Amino acid sequence: MSNHYGTGTPVALGASLQRPAALLQLPRHGGRWKETRQVSLLDTWSESDSCIAGLLHIARIFSFSCFVHRAQIAPFVRSLIHAGQLPSECWMIPMKSNKRMKTEEAPSIIVPAAALPDEIVTEVLLRLPVKSLLRFRAVCRSWAATISSDAFCALHMAMPEDDGHHTSLAQTKLLAVAPTAAYDATALYSCSPQGPRADLLFTLDDVKGDFVDGVAAPCRGLTLLYDAVAPAYYVVNPSTRAFTRLPPCLDVRHSSVGLAFDARAKEYKVMRLFTKQNDPDMTCEVYTLGAHSWRPAVEGVVPEKLSAAAQFAVLTAATENLPPVLANGSLHWQIEHSLLTRDPAGVAILTFSVTEETFGWVQSPPFGTLGVHLVELGGCLCAVRDLRHASPDDGSNTLEIWKQQDYPAGTWFLDNRIDLPQQHLATSLQNPRVLGALGDGRSMQKIIMATSDHSVHAYHVMSRKLETIIPIADTAISYRRERRAIRICLFKETLVPVHQTPEEILFSSPMGKATKEILLRLPARSVARCKLVCNQWRRFAEDQTFIRSYSAHKSNEKKIKIMLVGKGTGRSFFSFAPLAKWPANKDAWLGSKVVCSKPCHGLNLLSTAKMDYLYNPCTGYHKTKFYPGTLDYGPWDTPNDCWRVPHNAFAVGNKNVGLGFNPVKQEHVAVIILYEFKDFKSRRCGFTCSAWRCTSASFQQHLDPPLPVNDMPPAYVDGVLYWMNDPRLGPCIDHAIVSFDIATEEFYVIPCPPHIAKWNGEESTRRLSVVELWEKLCIVVADVPENKLVIWKLEHGQWNRACTVCLKASSDYSLASNLVMPLAVDPEDGRILLSTGRRVGIYDPVKETIEELYAAGKHRNKLTASRFDWSPCIKSAVPPVPMLYEESLVSYPRRPKQRFLQL
Repeated sequence: MSNHYGTGTPVALGASLQRPAALLQLPRHGGRWKETRQVSLLDTWSESDSCIAGLLHIARIFSFSCFVHRAQIAPFVRSLIHAGQLPSECWMIPMKSNKRMKTEEAPSIIVPAAALPDEIVTEVLLRLPVKSLLRFRAVCRSWAATISSDAFCALHMAMPEDDGHHTSLAQTKLLAVAPTAAYDATALYSCSPQGPRADLLFTLDDVKGDFVDGVAAPCRGLTLLYDAVAPAYYVVNPSTRAFTRLPPCLDVRHSSVGLAFDARAKEYKVMRLFTKQNDPDMTCEVYTLGAHSWRPAVEGVVPEKLSAAAQFAVLTAATENLPPVLANGSLHWQIEHSLLTRDPAGVAILTFSVTEETFGWVQSPPFGTLGVHLVELGGCLCAVRDLRHASPDDGSNTLEIWKQQDYPAGTWFLDNRIDLPQQHLATSLQNPRVLGALGDGRSMQKIIMATSDHSVHAYHVMSRKLETIIPIADTAISYRRERRAIRICLFKETLVPVHQTPEEILFSSPMGKATKEILLRLPARSVARCKLVCNQWRRFAEDQTFIRSYSAHKSNEKKIKIMLVGKGTGRSFFSFAPLAKWPANKDAWLGSKVVCSKPCHGLNLLSTAKMDYLYNPCTGYHKTKFYPGTLDYGPWDTPNDCWRVPHNAFAVGNKNVGLGFNPVKQEHVAVIILYEFKDFKSRRCGFTCSAWRCTSASFQQHLDPPLPVNDMPPAYVDGVLYWMNDPRLGPCIDHAIVSFDIATEEFYVIPCPPHIAKWNGEESTRRLSVVELWEKLCIVVADVPENKLVIWKLEHGQWNRACTVCLKASSDYSLASNLVMPLAVDPEDGRILLSTGRRVGIYDPVKETIEELYAAGKHRNKLTASRFDWSPCIKSAVPPVPMLYEESLVSYPRRPKQRFLQL
């Protein structure tokens, strides 16, 4: 039976092989076998050629496909020849190139008959880079088992660098972490001084926003990332593109986490130091990669004598973006001396032994911690001191590197000084952090450091020169905001697995994938009920990754979905039902006027005169927004004598509320404008503007819009809320758009097209408002005499006329007696959904007709003595209100999350 490479049959390393066939079929791309290259074998090979011959031959063929450089194998073959382990006839002969190789003469390795032990084959594999080893797993099962074994991973990690590579900047690899352009994922890049290029390794789709805290130094090839938005922890291996999300842990405001390797237990540990709410004791939890959950450390509570130091250490790590430093088998936390003592010499460094899981301390350097950070260099604990902060009056432009001798009780001594050039002081060397050093194991030759402006510099110890080796601004990495957190670190290639959590193993199993596909096809209300089936389905329905996948799956349906909002029962303020299933009874009529927003990332905002409610109409989740008593103006309960609210189906009371989404912090935000008075004669008004954050349920007051806005609700597009101004108030007498960037919390004014911006005073027959259509910002011009709507769309910075809605054929939608707003466009046929607040219909732009979908009944007044239709406090029964919605499972925790988001 033939046993050549083209069959995919497992071959034991070191075992003899039969002569390969004249043509080889080699695997490429993830182990899929197909004919990739036909190679004629040399006639000098005999029947007893060993596995090393086949290995070298496959390596040669793979190198032609850019899989591995034969230069990494050839030196080892020469050493075997000189050592007498291979015959002297073994050498490299030229092989002619062809069009496929597009190179000049390429050498090939010929190995005569020899029976080599497994150790030599392993030595060959150990000299290959990780990228090639991952692809070599597709050769056969035995190779895959060998390369994936723990023993091989340990040997590969222990292999010394090639001669000259330990000090070569060209071989230096750095890992950069940055959000994508839309903040919908976090990307990991590999950077090198060889050129201003950043190679995308992979993306973490679940890490959204822009609050990945400072990246700590990797531990034996693995890197720990902390997503402060979720919050969640990730362990990634950049070399293998593998990552795992650690199990959820106790939600706290401040914590500090470090990754380390336990040399005695041969396992990776993640240590988390934090303070529980209403508990003065500092607690430490440990997670071992591959375990089920976090567990208390052996010394679970910090000793009382170190408790105060530990609290200050965690606070310093959180506020200064200083992760703990691993050195000498312990994690080290720096303590801000001003928080603990006035004597700089009396400050200690908190330590945590990875093996013993106990706390201790070491003496800090003989100076304060201002402008100081810890780092591990050459296996020693070091402290980097920025004299620009420590002694600003001296005008010193120097970084000092202090090293501790005879750890842990030894003294500190000055090891290096880095003189900063004057031209770098103002910009490129703000908040520098030393990442590591290159050397021969006995001394440092180059010191690598990064800055908050996302650039990497190298300091040559011998020549005392500082050079910029990687300007991140010249790469494709999208750092769009200034951050103090350093998101760049050195990394070394390794095959170490990250060990999936039991939850990840469950979700990736065949049963888990089948369960996911079933749940994705169910309505959101049914998925919420499926939580009661079993624990596995409950974990699926509550998993944030599945919730995002569900929203993405439902968004592909591209259907306009309408619900009717009625009076709720029990603990729910409102009831919801699809338009076709609404019960025809008046017991569900509302007790007061309600205005509903368009869906925003799966949620809707329902507003009454006094309250606002955040709802997921599919699952029934809701959150009530209470107005704080500190507001200068509150929501109206009765009309004001200075300004009486006109009848408007899209406005309620004295407020204008818009729901948006902060892509950086990944949370919904409601912006509320409350008016105290409007005087159209003097063009004066009084109003306040505030923002309500849904995650923390907190208010941010004293926002300052540049112009007063009209009564119509705002439009939300890509992280920005837009209002149309009120030309009757304020300094602007023409129409303009007021925008609010939710992430930056800044207002702007956008001019309208000149031919529609002009306001003709109180006698104007045109009404302007903004709306989101086609996922773009649009202006709706209501021309009352012509009874038509003209829609303008902003695209690529230009206003273009999109379409015209003619309402002459439908008296129920006449602009003379109604405010008509387009809500959505059917993606299939281009029909436009119109609403008057009491009626909803689909407009056909070809036939210029409206197909009515819903018409509300008349109000049943409870206070018949009221004569005014404009008053927001009329006690009347209101028919159900139509509302657009999205199928989603989005919700927020009942208790606000303890998040610390620091720039």
